[in-house]
Amino acid sequence: MFLAVLLTLHSWTRWAVVASLVVVVARSVRAWATRRPWTPPDATVARAWVGAMDLQLALGFTLYFVGSPMAEIARHDLRAAWAAGHALRFFGLIHPACMFVAFMLTHATWISARRTELDRERFRRLALGSLVTSVLVAVAIPWPFLSYGRPLVRP
Repeated sequence: MFLAVLLTLHSWTRWAVVASLVVVVARSVRAWATRRPWTPPDATVARAWVGAMDLQLALGFTLYFVGSPMAEIARHDLRAAWAAGHALRFFGLIHPACMFVAFMLTHATWISARRTELDRERFRRLALGSLVTSVLVAVAIPWPFLSYGRPLVRP
């Protein structure tokens, strides 16, 4: 039961991450291109993105270190997990590694953007960091069309 609840929460939170990331990318690229000044809603949107990533990482780490039998198999023998089927390689190694890098990049991007006083530079940093993060997140999502894919929405 615990695993099912955790997987459902992790699946639903994925959409908060994706939605906040899309909004941050769109707002920051547009503001950078138009030289719009930084406003409090820009900071709010960026904080929502960071918060969604934080929650998703907490749920993902709980799954990886407590709940998932597949992750447990992968943790005990990484070499065998890599050589095993696509599902074990993806969920045991690729997914957590890509998402952890995306999490770190999210925080580095937000810290870097906050530390500059120039609005255009703030948007540039936010745009570039969030674009790279979006690629990592897209690569690490178990899309339904993949052999090891999961449904887009868990019931």
